[in-house]
Order: sequence, then structure tokens, then C-alpha cells
Amino acid sequence: MIFHRTPINYLLVNLAIADAMYATFVTPQSFLKITATHPAGTIGTVLCKIVTGGFLAWIAGISSMITLVSIAAERYFAVIYPVGNVAKLTNRKLKVCH
Repeated sequence: MIFHRTPINYLLVNLAIADAMYATFVTPQSFLKITATHPAGTIGTVLCKIVTGGFLAWIAGISSMITLVSIAAERYFAVIYPVGNVAKLTNRKLKVCH
């Protein structure tokens, strides 16, 4: 499969990774809160804050939301300004043929 390195493809890959991370970090949070108790001490505190505290799930969720807003903004500019939209949200320079 050929991966075209366009901004929308990077955004879609970022969205897929963020969604996978969200699912990865929410699942232990849901199951461990119901079934298990944390050990005492430093390990229990770390497990509570990182795994079941939801911090990593929040980061993945916010990353997903920011990516969706970026995709929406790019699609908005592509529809409203169809000609000359190449460099609106990216740093690519337009090549002008003289």
C-alpha cells in the first residue's frame, strides 16, 4: 500500500492512533475499578494515578478531539476556498511556474 504524504493522511493516522490509545487506556480503567484493588505503597499510588486514574485516557481523548477539529477546519477551507487551498493549514510552499 502506498501512503501518500498529504496533511489529511497524517491527520487520519493521528486520529487512528489517538483512538487506539484511548481504547487501550480506558479498558484497564473500567475493569480494574470494578474487579481489583490497588496494592499499598508507591506501586499502588502509581497504578491508581496512571492506569485507573484516567490521565492517559484524557490525553488520548483530547488528542482525538483536536485532530477531529483540525480535519474539520481543513475540510472547511477545502470546500469554501477550493482553488489555492494547498498552503492554508500546512507549511508547504506553492510552486509557481513562470
